[in-house]
Amino acid sequence: MLQKILVVDDDDESREILAALLEEKYEIIHARDGREAIGILAIQMGTIEAVLLDLVMPNLDGFGFLKEIRKKKWKASFPIIVVSGNDDVENRELCKKSGIEYFITKPYTAKEAKKIIGEAIANNKAKG
Repeated sequence: MLQKILVVDDDDESREILAALLEEKYEIIHARDGREAIGILAIQMGTIEAVLLDLVMPNLDGFGFLKEIRKKKWKASFPIIVVSGNDDVENRELCKKSGIEYFITKPYTAKEAKKIIGEAIANNKAKG
């Protein structure tokens, strides 16, 4: 059985690109915004290995999603990897303050994305 990764991005093409990169190793679950992702996590908690999170989305953006999972104390259950084309210092600082350790900056290579995702999952498991 494949490990599950939740890809949270309002852009269909971005989700599909990540799914195509990762589908041989992971089962990909799609969410179009943070609100949909919260609903999926509520049902699938314990089965999600990692969340790939865009920051700019309608309804509930990436930072709103991070606040919600902090309230629910879900953060330690899985690593969150921000996938964004917005790599400015301010965004990175806000993410770090929210406990985000991993970033994939668009555009990225398949090798780079797989490496970061693999590291995030392995490090999260090691923390136990």
